[in-house]
Amino acid sequence: MKRKRTTVKDLAKAAGLSPSSVSRALNNHPRISKKTKAYVLKLAREMGYKPNMVARGLVTQKSFLLGLLVYDFRNPFYAELTRSIQDTAGEYNFRVIPSSTDDDPEKAKLIVESFKDIGVDGFIFASCQLRDPLAEELLDQDYPLVLANRRMAKPDCNYVVLDNSYGAYLLTSHLIRLGYQRIAMIGGPRTTSTGVERYQGYVEAMKEKGLEIIPELIKEGLFFSQESGYSLTKRLLTGNVQPEAIFCCDDYMALGAMKAISEMDLRVPQDIALVGFDDAEISSHPKIMLTTVSQDVQQLGMLSTKTLLQVINGDLNETQHILLEPHLVIRESCGYKIRGNYPN
Repeated sequence: MKRKRTTVKDLAKAAGLSPSSVSRALNNHPRISKKTKAYVLKLAREMGYKPNMVARGLVTQKSFLLGLLVYDFRNPFYAELTRSIQDTAGEYNFRVIPSSTDDDPEKAKLIVESFKDIGVDGFIFASCQLRDPLAEELLDQDYPLVLANRRMAKPDCNYVVLDNSYGAYLLTSHLIRLGYQRIAMIGGPRTTSTGVERYQGYVEAMKEKGLEIIPELIKEGLFFSQESGYSLTKRLLTGNVQPEAIFCCDDYMALGAMKAISEMDLRVPQDIALVGFDDAEISSHPKIMLTTVSQDVQQLGMLSTKTLLQVINGDLNETQHILLEPHLVIRESCGYKIRGNYPN
């Protein structure tokens, strides 16, 4: 015999509430107390309640679908970010359609058009450019949009990002405290906020300590990738000015740099100190032990999703700019053991 589907009326009867109150609790309505929401959600799980998305869509004129654009799923950072966004959206009965852009504007445009055809309720861009015509077009067309991880130069857009400049400042200052002076930087494209801001943090720390910024020691990659880190490190190490330390603006760039350093018969950190950015899971491997800065990717995904849902529901009165704090993670690659100094 086919099991009867649990309805809102069934939940209301079990909870001793009106169907309208239960419905509001399930939809996270601000007029319903947190205690009542938690009770109703717990009861819904216990009774196996599943919302009828078709019926909800007809009533609310929503698809309960969100479109997510990321740079590259092969990068564990974006995989973790996607999981956090999906988990948070699921708590509010929304589903996420993720797609990878590879930082290709034409590919991103096709993805957005397909999302529009599906009828998504809003977009999360985790791979936008500082000047991004596609994101600006969505804003002009009044589509709900939130930027995660990267932001645009355009100020009137909601975003949740790491304080990239401060993260780069922390890493560069740490190397300076250890006594390094010729500090190279391998950065990402300055068409992105992450590329620009991490460069700014490096420059700020160098100037603050009165150290010379040597143009030959600054390299810009087209991508935040291991391949880019490898090729740019090769160029650094065959140049006229040899670095004492290298700050890579991404952990996977640092892994590429580590490979290039090894191929040149040099050692990290004995010959060249090395630091990265993002604290990817592989960075703590015993054979790597990369000094880096960490960010809370779970929080990034959660806050981005909740902000988008607020935009969709019309609950935001002003543009949201959320800046997350980075944290320095000191491991052996910076050479603190060799230098006999572990700064606090």
